[in-house]
Amino acid sequence: MKTSFILKTAMIGFFATVLTLNVQAQKIEESDLKVDISKITNPTEKLNALEPITFKYDVDKYKYLRLPSGNQYGFKTNGVNTQLPGIVTETSKMYPAGKNQSKVAKYEEVQMNNLIPVLVAAVKEQQTEIELLKREIERLKVKSAQLID
Repeated sequence: MKTSFILKTAMIGFFATVLTLNVQAQKIEESDLKVDISKITNPTEKLNALEPITFKYDVDKYKYLRLPSGNQYGFKTNGVNTQLPGIVTETSKMYPAGKNQSKVAKYEEVQMNNLIPVLVAAVKEQQTEIELLKREIERLKVKSAQLID
């Protein structure tokens, strides 16, 4: 009987906590959260300036950073920083440096997920150009057919 009472009390406490957390959740509208919104300009030009590379991390020299081994795909940060400075961020990794001590290694890293909006903008820009070229080809076909007749 005591176990049943304790279990019921624990369950009621759990649900009350969950309900309290849900009630206190704050919904923030995107228009309030994001400011200084602007379109990405010249995305294709920016992407064309990037130099995609393959590379390997020096996992032997930097074992303590636990970097992935094998071939990696990415960009040199200085090239990305020139075209898209907000996409390169400084990463900090803490690692053990002896008994009860630790150090922090800092290095620049390309935030690949932040490239997705630039890629989408470039695809849209290219699609607009493709549609314009298709219309021009059709116009030229009609003009050519009229000259032959």
